[in-house]
Amino acid sequence: MKIKSALFTLAAITILSCNQKKNGYEIDCNDQKKQAQNQFNYQNYTWTVFSGQGYDYLGEQEFIQRLSQNQIKTKILHITCIPSPNERYENCGEIEMNRLIEKKFGKNFIDSLRYIAKQDFAKNHPEEIFSYEHCDEVSRYPNSTADHQFEKIETDYFSRYPSPAKYIGKNNDFDSYTSCSFIITKNGGIKDLSVKSHFQNKKNNIFEKQFNKQLKDFVLQNQWISGKINGLNVDSYFNVTIYYD
Repeated sequence: MKIKSALFTLAAITILSCNQKKNGYEIDCNDQKKQAQNQFNYQNYTWTVFSGQGYDYLGEQEFIQRLSQNQIKTKILHITCIPSPNERYENCGEIEMNRLIEKKFGKNFIDSLRYIAKQDFAKNHPEEIFSYEHCDEVSRYPNSTADHQFEKIETDYFSRYPSPAKYIGKNNDFDSYTSCSFIITKNGGIKDLSVKSHFQNKKNNIFEKQFNKQLKDFVLQNQWISGKINGLNVDSYFNVTIYYD
C-alpha cells in the first residue's frame, strides 16, 4: 500500500509539474501581450520583421525608413524552420504588436510600404543589375507569358534554325545544348552577351561555332522586355538555353 501511495504521489507531482510548466508559458505569453498593448496605447509602435524562409531582403533599409516616417520602429527577429513544442507561446508580444499596428493603419498598410520600399531600392541603385528572381514575374520574351516564355523561345529558335541534317541526335539521357547569358537593360538593350555550346557526342563539335552564332543572332535580333521591380524598369540578368534531341 505504501509503495502504491508513493507512486501515486510521484505521478501527481509529475503531472502538476508539467501543467505548471505549460501554464508558465501561457502566463509569460499573456504578459508579453499586455506589455505590447501598453506600449501601443502610448503610441510606442514597433513592427517586427520575422526573418527566415521566404523573407525578401530587397529594399529592407528602405522599408525601415518608410516605417520610421510613420513613427514606427523596426525589430528584425530571426526565426528557425524547426518547430518548437511551445511555438504558440513564442514571440507573443511581437505578434500582438504587429496585429495592433495592422488594425490601426489598415490591412494593406505594411504590404504597400514594402511595395514602395522595393521601388525606392531600385531608384536608389540605378546601376544595380538584378537577378531574374528579384524581378517581377513577367515574360522577358515578346508575345509570351512568364510561365511559357522559355518554351516559346525554343520553338521560335528551331523554326528559324532547324538542326542540320548531319547533326547526330542523343542516344542517352544526357543533354546537349547551346546556352547564353546576357543583361537586358532598363531600355530594352542587350549587353555582356556570352554564348557556349556543350555536346555529349563529340562528333557534333563541328557545329559549335555555327550554333553559337545562331543563338547570338537570335538574341540580338529579338526585342527583349526589360525586367521590372514592382513595375519599374531595371537592368537584369537573363539566360537562354537551347537543348538538342
